[in-house]
Amino acid sequence: MIECFKIQLLSFDNEEEIFNIKKGKKIYGVDCLKPYFKANPTIIVADPFLFEYKGKLHLFYESKGLYTPGVLMKTSTSDLVHWSKPVVVLKEPFHLSYPWVFEEAGKVYMIPETGQDGSVRLYEATDESLCSFVFSHKLLEQPKNREIRMGYGDSSIYKKDGKYYLMTMLQYSEPVNVLELYVSDKLKGPYTVHPCSPITRSNKVGRDAGCWIEHQGKLLRVSQDCTYRYGDNVHVSEITKLSPTVYEEKILQESIIPTDVSFYKEGGHQFNVINFNGKWIVATDAKEYHRLIGTRILHKIKSKL
Repeated sequence: MIECFKIQLLSFDNEEEIFNIKKGKKIYGVDCLKPYFKANPTIIVADPFLFEYKGKLHLFYESKGLYTPGVLMKTSTSDLVHWSKPVVVLKEPFHLSYPWVFEEAGKVYMIPETGQDGSVRLYEATDESLCSFVFSHKLLEQPKNREIRMGYGDSSIYKKDGKYYLMTMLQYSEPVNVLELYVSDKLKGPYTVHPCSPITRSNKVGRDAGCWIEHQGKLLRVSQDCTYRYGDNVHVSEITKLSPTVYEEKILQESIIPTDVSFYKEGGHQFNVINFNGKWIVATDAKEYHRLIGTRILHKIKSKL
C-alpha cells in the first residue's frame, strides 16, 4: 500500500476549542491523487503551514509525486472563501517538505525540511508575493563522523529574548527520532548545541508536527507520534522553561487527531494554527492508503522501454 496525505483547514470561533478538531468547520482542503489516473500522481499534500502577510493568509505545503521528490507550494486568501491557484514556490533536486515560513526584520524566510541534502537550509522570499524563495544560508550540516539513518527532519525555529532556538530531528544508527536543540545570537548563525540537547530520544514526541504555538500565555510544541507508524497522531507539550542553558517541557494533551472521524481515520501528523479575520484557523493533514496498482505497472513498463 502507498502512504498518501491530504490537507484540511478548519475554522474555530473560540480559541479554547482549537485542539478539539471535531468542533472545527472545514473551510478549505487539498486532496491527493487529483487527478487519480496519472503516470506520476500526487500522492502527498501535507505539512500545511499558515502565515499572515500584507492582509492575506498564505497556506504553504508539501506536494510530492509518486516518483518525484517533494516541492513546496502556496495558495492564499483574503476572505477565507476564495483561494488563489496553488503555485510552486520552491523546488530543489532533493526532497522538500515542512515549509515553516516566518518574518524577521522585515524579511520573509522559510526553513523547509532539507534532510536529503544533509543540512538545515534557510531561504528568503524574493518579493512580497511570496511566490518564490531563494537559498540564503546553511544553518546546520550533518556530522561527518556519525552514521545517519535519516537526515535533519521537520526543523523549527523560535526567537526569545534575542536568542534563536533551532530544533530539529535526526536518526543516527537506530530507527529512533533524536530531537536536537541549537541556539544562536543571530538568525543566520552560527548555531551551537544547547546544553540540554538532545531533548529526547523518542518516536512518540521526538519529531515536531508544526510551528511552536504561543497560546494563552503558554509556549506549546506539537509533536508527531511515530511509535507504530510514521505520523500516526499529534501530541501537545508545553515548553515550561527555555533559555540558552535550560529547556524543560511537559505533555499537555495526547492524540489530538480524532481517528474516529472518517477524514482522519488513518491518523495525521501536522497541526498549525493562526488567528485571521477574527477566526482561529487550524491546518491539519491526514493519511490514507492506496494500492495504485495500475500506475505502478505502467511505470514498470515504461522504465523497461
